[in-house]
Amino acid sequence: MKKGRIRFLAEGEAPPLPGWTRLLPAAWREYYTRSRSPYHIEEQAGVWEGILHTRKEGIIGDGWRQNATALLDEMRQNGVGIVMPPAEGEFPQEGLPFAEGRKITSVFAFAGAAEALRRKGTEPAQASYLIAGGEPWLWEQAFSSMGNEVNRLSIYTEQKRAAEAVAERLYEECGLLVEVFSSPKNPAFAKADAILSCGLEQRSYEHILKQGCFWLDLAGNRPALRRLVRLRPDITAAEGFYFHTATEEGQTEGREAEADAYISCPVFRQCWKQDNNSGVEAFGELSAMGYRVSGFSALGKRVKVSKR
Repeated sequence: MKKGRIRFLAEGEAPPLPGWTRLLPAAWREYYTRSRSPYHIEEQAGVWEGILHTRKEGIIGDGWRQNATALLDEMRQNGVGIVMPPAEGEFPQEGLPFAEGRKITSVFAFAGAAEALRRKGTEPAQASYLIAGGEPWLWEQAFSSMGNEVNRLSIYTEQKRAAEAVAERLYEECGLLVEVFSSPKNPAFAKADAILSCGLEQRSYEHILKQGCFWLDLAGNRPALRRLVRLRPDITAAEGFYFHTATEEGQTEGREAEADAYISCPVFRQCWKQDNNSGVEAFGELSAMGYRVSGFSALGKRVKVSKR
């Protein structure tokens, strides 16, 4: 199984067309590109890279979504098992799994939160953690790396019955008392040192959050993340991790680490199924393979964690 990367044309980059096409009017050249040469595939350092011959804004144009799907299909036929999508712009997710970094981030969620708290000067065992919003399957994936360091945990959700079932199970399995609540006015929201956002509705929570806390977006809510970064610079807000691995020197960005893990760890591949319960096993396997959180990212940039 191979890993792939897909992207659009960069600013100023031209598609590799025959020289004679330069003589065509711009509209004809665009038609030729879209109908005869919409993409090309090349191998770069063991990664199969597919380049769609349009800018990220052009994907909504006639025929380009079909061309993007055809590119993914050809990559699949060439043995690519997972692709890393462009950092910006929407790409049709058809035919192949996408390594967006969210799966490995959710499996390592508590481990990453603990690392962020340590860098802030807070002992993880003394911290308060909050699961906020979202669905039970994502909570369960996030619990994969919870371990024994978590002593104070709350769940903020409208799905109180499902959350209470989760809380009962956690108490039976590890003696952890979990507070479940459905109002953001609950003091537990404002006291949380680490918030794992699993899918909050479009409401403003930034005024509630504790000074200098850690916020991890597991649901891909970038508008809320941008608002939080803009309005609360004291908060460390992230949506992904960097990893140290045993096979790579230095740090590996989350999407790349996720693609590598998908290829090398069969149990981690099961995490793409929402009804699976393999997260704990996947975390154990990847940890044994040398994966550990070494940095944080948000909106395509590295995030620095500062002490309070």
